[in-house]
Amino acid sequence: MGWRWLTRMKTALGMLAVLALMTAVATAIPQAPNVPGTVDAWLAGEQGPGSAVAAALHAIGAFDVYGSPAFLALLLALFLSLTACLIPRIKAWVILVRRSRPPIMRELPHDAVRIHTRQDAATTANVLRDLLGTRRWRLRVDQSGQPTPADVASRVAGDTGVSIEARSDALVVNLAGEKGLWSREGGSILFHLSFYVLLAAIVFGQLLTFEGQRGVIEGEPGFADTEVSYWAYRPGRWFSGADHAGWQLDLDAFHIDWIRDPHAPGAGQPTKFRSDVTITMPDGDMFVADVEGNRPLVIDGVKIHQLDWGYAPWVEIEVDGDLVYASFITTVASDDGAFRGAAKAPAATPDVGLELELFPFSPDGDDGLPRLTGAPWDDAPLLIFHQWRGDLQLGRTQQLITELDTNLLEPEGFGFMRPGDEVELNGVVVRFTELRRWVGFQVSYRPQIPWLLFGSALLIAGLVTALYAYRRRVWMRVESDPSTGRTIVSVYGRAFQRPEKFEVDFGALIDEMCQTVDGVRSDSAAGITAAERAKEGAS
Repeated sequence: MGWRWLTRMKTALGMLAVLALMTAVATAIPQAPNVPGTVDAWLAGEQGPGSAVAAALHAIGAFDVYGSPAFLALLLALFLSLTACLIPRIKAWVILVRRSRPPIMRELPHDAVRIHTRQDAATTANVLRDLLGTRRWRLRVDQSGQPTPADVASRVAGDTGVSIEARSDALVVNLAGEKGLWSREGGSILFHLSFYVLLAAIVFGQLLTFEGQRGVIEGEPGFADTEVSYWAYRPGRWFSGADHAGWQLDLDAFHIDWIRDPHAPGAGQPTKFRSDVTITMPDGDMFVADVEGNRPLVIDGVKIHQLDWGYAPWVEIEVDGDLVYASFITTVASDDGAFRGAAKAPAATPDVGLELELFPFSPDGDDGLPRLTGAPWDDAPLLIFHQWRGDLQLGRTQQLITELDTNLLEPEGFGFMRPGDEVELNGVVVRFTELRRWVGFQVSYRPQIPWLLFGSALLIAGLVTALYAYRRRVWMRVESDPSTGRTIVSVYGRAFQRPEKFEVDFGALIDEMCQTVDGVRSDSAAGITAAERAKEGAS
C-alpha cells in the first residue's frame, strides 16, 4: 500500500508543492552556507525577527534548508515517485504506438454517412486510403469479394500499402483509421516529464550556481574572479573556490548619457549605459569587450552584468598636517537625486567620519550659491559633507561602506566643495580632488538555465498537445452497388475526447472525400439523392 501511494501522480504533485514551499523558505531566510555572518546576526538577535524566533528556525533547519535531512529525503522520494510513475506509462505508451491497430467494423451503424460515386470500388478505396494517409491517420484495410488471385493479392496489399486491385464486381473494402492515439497520451507524458527535468535543474542548479557582486572604479585596478574579491558572494553548496576561473576585469571607461531636455518624451531617461572593460585571462591573454545593460559579457559560461553605477569622488582628509585618508568613495544614488557615501578615517585621533552628498549638476544661481537640481549628469558637481568625530566602532558593529554609525560620534558642522576645492573645519582639512564613476558588476554562473528552458519547452509542448489533441476513429466501407453500377462509401466516426471539435473535423473530412472521389453525400442508404439525380441530368 505504501508503494502504491508513493507511485501515484497525486502523491508526486503533493511532494512537489512541499518542495516548492521549502524552496520559498530558503529564499526568504538567510542560509548558513551562503551568508554565515547574517545567520549569526539573526541568532544573536542583532538582525531578523529576534533571537527566540531565530533559535526556533535553527532548530528546524531553516538556516540550511538544502542540506537538511528532510529536504534531501523529500527530494529522493519525489524523484523515486516521478520515476515510478513515468516509466510504466512510457513503456505502455511505446507498446501502444507500436502495436495498436484500429479495429475493423464490418457493419456500420444506420446513421453512417453515405457517399455515392461513379468510380469503381477498387479505385475509390485506393483514393480514400491515400487521402487519409496524407492526413497521418493510422490505417487498417480489410478486403473481401470473390476469391480470385487478384483479391488474395489485395488482402495482402491492404496492410502493406500496395494499391488495391480486383476484378470482382462484388468487391467490398473495409477501412479503419485512427488519429490522436499517441499524441494525447504522449503530450501528457511529456508534460509530466517536464517536471522531472525542471525539478532536477532547480535542485542541481542551486548546488552548482554562483553569484558575486563587485564595484569597480573606472581607471583603477579592477578585481579578479576569486572568492575573496567579491563584495557580495553567494555560492552554491557544491561550488568551491577552485571552480573560479581567475580572470581579471578592469574598467577602462563607463559611458552614460541621458535625455536632458525636460520637455522631451522620456526626459531624464538614460540613452547610453556601457562599460568598456579589459579582461586578462589566467594565461596572460587579454581582450577588450563592452558590457551593456541588456548585453552581458560571457566568459566560459560565466555572465557579467552591469548591476549598478554611481559617482566616485576622490576625497582626502588631513588632520594636524597628517594625511589620514585618501581614497575614491563609491556613492549610491538616492531618490532626491543625491549620491550618498561615507568616508571613515580611523587613523585620526579621535576618529573622523564624513557623511557625503554629491549633487552632480548644481550650477551657481544668480546669487552665487549652488542650486541643487537633482539632475544626474555631472556638468557642475557639488560635494556636501557633514563632519563627525569620536569612535567609528569599526570592527564592532556591522556597517555599510556608504553609511556611518554615529552612535559614538559628535557632529562638527558641514561644508561644500567643487572639484579642486578644500575646506577646513575644526582643524580638519577636507579636499575634493577629482570625480570619476564606478560600476557595480554582477558575476553569475547558472548552469541550470539551458535545462530550465528545455524543461519549460517540454512543459508547454506537452500541455498544448494534451489539451488540444484528441483521439478519434473513422470507419469506411467501400462496396459496389450492382443495381446502379455505382460505388457506395459508408463513413462513420467517433471521438474519445472533444466531440464538438470532432463534429467539425468530421464534416470537413466528408466534404473532402466527396471532392476527391467526385461523389455526392447521402445521410441514409435509400439510394441516389435528388442532388445526384440533378447532377446526373446535367451530365
